[in-house]
Amino acid sequence: MNALRRIALLVVAIALTSTGFSQYSLEVQVDSIPVPKAYLIEYIGVNAGVSNIVDSAMVDQQGKLRFTFGPDAHTGMYRLIIGPRTWLDIIFNSENIELHTHFSAPRDSMKVIQSRENQLFSEYMSFFSVLNQKQQALTSLMNLYPRTSEFYGTLEKEFINLQQTDPEAVGRRIIADHPDSYIARFLRIEENPKVPVGLSLEEELRHVLDNYFKISDFEDSDMIYSPPLLSKVQRYFGIIQQAFPPAEIEEELMSGVDRVMSFAAVNDQVYEFVLNELTSMFEQSEYESLFAYFTETYLMDASCVDEERNQELAEILASIKKTAVGIKVPEIIIPQTTGPMILSELPAKYVLVVFWASWCPHCAELIPQLKPLYKAYHPKGLEIVAISLDKDRKEYDQALRDGQYPWINYSELKGWDCSIAHDYGIRATPVFVLLDSTQTVIGKPTRPAALKAMLEKVL
Repeated sequence: MNALRRIALLVVAIALTSTGFSQYSLEVQVDSIPVPKAYLIEYIGVNAGVSNIVDSAMVDQQGKLRFTFGPDAHTGMYRLIIGPRTWLDIIFNSENIELHTHFSAPRDSMKVIQSRENQLFSEYMSFFSVLNQKQQALTSLMNLYPRTSEFYGTLEKEFINLQQTDPEAVGRRIIADHPDSYIARFLRIEENPKVPVGLSLEEELRHVLDNYFKISDFEDSDMIYSPPLLSKVQRYFGIIQQAFPPAEIEEELMSGVDRVMSFAAVNDQVYEFVLNELTSMFEQSEYESLFAYFTETYLMDASCVDEERNQELAEILASIKKTAVGIKVPEIIIPQTTGPMILSELPAKYVLVVFWASWCPHCAELIPQLKPLYKAYHPKGLEIVAISLDKDRKEYDQALRDGQYPWINYSELKGWDCSIAHDYGIRATPVFVLLDSTQTVIGKPTRPAALKAMLEKVL
């Protein structure tokens, strides 16, 4: 063998060796699997979607599946789809994985043959699964026995003992024993702040919110590919909505946005991820002012937003600003048999303009809740003008008959082409716009409870 040939073979061997070390396998034996093909998809935040397919595999005659993680595969959580509504979540962290499970109960029957990460993950998940099963079993048994029986007392003591189990203990042990594992990294994120003893409920909630995040939560870009980080952010905004009165929620949510984005700024990749996820969350929320603040402060100038999306955001902001607090809104003129009803001429201290529709489920829930408020505050100077975005006259009339709404009701019967809705920048229903006697917006309550708090202040 000449020198050139030896060198060429050596180069090929090095290349193959390098490739071998940078690729890892996932082998799963699935007993009684009924489908011929399975899919491996990646997590992005809390979602594992079909659009994130990274590999697929045919089921061999023994029910075994073989997947490959390529050299660019990221560390994180993956979902193995083995049938309709049947899957198994796993963790990949640069190691070969070998599992054995049964199609009927893939998580509960799973045995980890090879993979430290998935052994730890299985141990962690099994702890909560067993805990939940015990609680359900005890609850069922307690329902079968009278409270006065001795056996009921025994069951109740066992149930109380289970409730006192520290669910974070297993997580702390994994973190202590395997600090470099991926599961330890996301368990650190899931740790809750410790609350000092002796605080009032209000002080306790404020302490939790002030200490909810750590800089380390956002430093690890691999956390994009599993649920804990995004779940923690979502829970944070949920706590805010539970912790504050309705009239204060939106302002507190804005402060929460500033806190989250300042923490996320430590990692560009995580920052962009959080930005995109909050965009989806706030764009679909009922808090228009929150979305406007978030968009103007963080989203419009972000590198991940293209020109077309920027134009769309600009149009949404323009619509929201038509009824922003402090803005004087356009006139509303409603034709009536006794002469036109003109908004600016109503003998009221405050006017609530309501945009709704008979086909809107959320409207059916919230609009009737305005009736007791109208009864209480109409004598004190409140009027309500309800503009329906209906098209069908029969459906609109039937909704009015069913609701027996005692305020001013009107519909152009043009649906979303309603000129009043266009003037007010309405993009959803229901929308409440509270005006003073000069037609200036003083509030946009999202719910009747928030409206009541505003009316208590001004009337």
